Amino acid sequence: MKYNGVNELVKEAIYQFNRKNLEESEVSFLKVLDIDPTNPEAHYYLGLMYARERNYSKAVLHLKNIVDTGISFLFTQQCHMILGYIYYENREYQRAEAEFLKILKTNLKVVQVYAALAAIYYQLKQPEKALEFAKKAYEMDSYNTNAKNTYGFLLCEYEKDTEKGLELLKEVTRIKPNNPAYLDSLGWAYYKNGDIK
Repeated sequence: MKYNGVNELVKEAIYQFNRKNLEESEVSFLKVLDIDPTNPEAHYYLGLMYARERNYSKAVLHLKNIVDTGISFLFTQQCHMILGYIYYENREYQRAEAEFLKILKTNLKVVQVYAALAAIYYQLKQPEKALEFAKKAYEMDSYNTNAKNTYGFLLCEYEKDTEKGLELLKEVTRIKPNNPAYLDSLGWAYYKNGDIK
């Protein structure tokens, strides 16, 4: 197949990516980088693909390329987000924190960023910060089940307001009754409220 320049190759790679033909998409994006080594779309999609495959070393390589060049504001913020999750998965909590804080410095208000920071501070054993960011995430979007679960769990975990935490977690499990993370949080909330049975 002949391509009329990099743009056509990028379009074909994205098309294959959207059709879940990931091997073909990867090959096309790598061809793009042979021609244009700083192409943000190629780096972004390759980073995304490798992150989904849990090939984190390759994912970080491509995502950091976008972050370091600052070639696109939108791509950069998305890359900070994905890098944050990768570092969190690798238990590199301080590196994860740094990525999410970079997003906050741009004045973007994203529920997932606040919820992620709450989880990070929980792992870093910083209860005040964990609760602060969980509360912000919940207040930004009280219908977001992840934010509600995180806030409810931490209210019970730190025994700040176990009754409110229990109510929040009951709401979450009513919405998603088969989610194991939410059921785990609800069980912990009952335990913290003294309802062992």
